[in-house]
Amino acid sequence: MEFLKTFGRALGDAVSYVGEKNRKAAYLNRIRTVIKCEEQAAEKEYLALGRYYYNNLRDPSNAVTEPHCAELEAIEARLDAALQQLEKFYSGEEIPASDGNREEIDLSDVQVIPAPTEETATGALMEEEISLEGDISPKQESTEPASPDENDNLPFEG
Repeated sequence: MEFLKTFGRALGDAVSYVGEKNRKAAYLNRIRTVIKCEEQAAEKEYLALGRYYYNNLRDPSNAVTEPHCAELEAIEARLDAALQQLEKFYSGEEIPASDGNREEIDLSDVQVIPAPTEETATGALMEEEISLEGDISPKQESTEPASPDENDNLPFEG
């Protein structure tokens, strides 16, 4: 009877340990979820702040931010052009065959390498065998320790 009591206590302890472990894992997952949601909210706010700056506070004399603003303008122009092309396609207008931006492919500088014949392939194999036979010294493996990976000291989420 004492054995059953001991076994029951051990089983109860094991179940409570697993339950506690699951409770901690769930708690950590909830914290990670909150962190992820807050990071996403911060990203949205940074984007809104950047849009506000671009639209209202842009200073053309600022050498740090003006290249980014100019790049945004170029991106918007390309996006508008792509949207116009999309509208033309769906409206049924004819799409031009060539817009002048296509690259011409010229094969004049391509060299033709003849396929190896059995004779040349056998000769190459024999030369390789001769060069291998001449190297009698066994290859030594490096005994130096491997250099640490450059990413070993980087922080990670875990």
